[in-house]
Amino acid sequence: MRLRRRVLRQIRHNRVGGSADCSVGRPSSSCHRLNRRSLIAAFTTVVVLAAVAFSLLPTAPPAVDVTTHTIVVDDVERLYHIALPHELPEIAPVVFAFHGMGDSPNSMATYSQLDRLASDHGFLLVYPTGLNAMWAAMDVDPETIDSNPDVRFFDALLEQIAAKYAIDDNRIYLTGMSNGASFVQILANARSAKISAVVACSGPRPRALNDARRPFPILLIVGDNDPAADLMQSDLEYYQAAGHDAELVIIPKLGHEWSIRHNADAWAFMADHQLSP
Repeated sequence: MRLRRRVLRQIRHNRVGGSADCSVGRPSSSCHRLNRRSLIAAFTTVVVLAAVAFSLLPTAPPAVDVTTHTIVVDDVERLYHIALPHELPEIAPVVFAFHGMGDSPNSMATYSQLDRLASDHGFLLVYPTGLNAMWAAMDVDPETIDSNPDVRFFDALLEQIAAKYAIDDNRIYLTGMSNGASFVQILANARSAKISAVVACSGPRPRALNDARRPFPILLIVGDNDPAADLMQSDLEYYQAAGHDAELVIIPKLGHEWSIRHNADAWAFMADHQLSP
């Protein structure tokens, strides 16, 4: 009702705002122009206020059930969250989402809005939790990459997920933010035979990595105000030269943060790639 009263007040204001000549005798051409401007102004006001009102309507939560689980890897209890869409294919693709340094599955779910993406497109979404809120993506030794504690965590986690859910082994995807984005590139390098595609947001490739056993598709996303932008431009050139299907999206005026408006592009890239049976 308040919105309607504001619109009516604006229309009345526009109607009485013209010259007295418009209400006496034959209206002049200037009167017609005034009335036309008044109608346009009133219509514009209605559209703007309606848009504002629509934007304030509550958004339905994503149709997923979120649960927390544990798994013991090398005598260490590790945590992970699962976002299970209410509607899921009989054999579902799975996306593993790795948070940034200092983040958590809950905070990543909030800033990335990946739960809604999973709900909209029907994939199983897994949020692993890093030890001390970070991933082992620094001082990488290619010779000992199989013993990386977080690579081993992924191995055990994938085995447990596959035992509980009917997942598509040919559609296993990775995404990550910042430190998590650097780690998913380590993980894809180490487990390239199992990973269908990777989306790395605001996290460069660790320089110590060797070439992967199998080139994997990778989408790099970074803001042009992100300190990682130059490195990720170099990463694109490296990946393309090494035979990977690699793309780079640089987002104007974006800093070191996740871009929700590129979620659909990220999923389209992942969904377009799968391992050969």
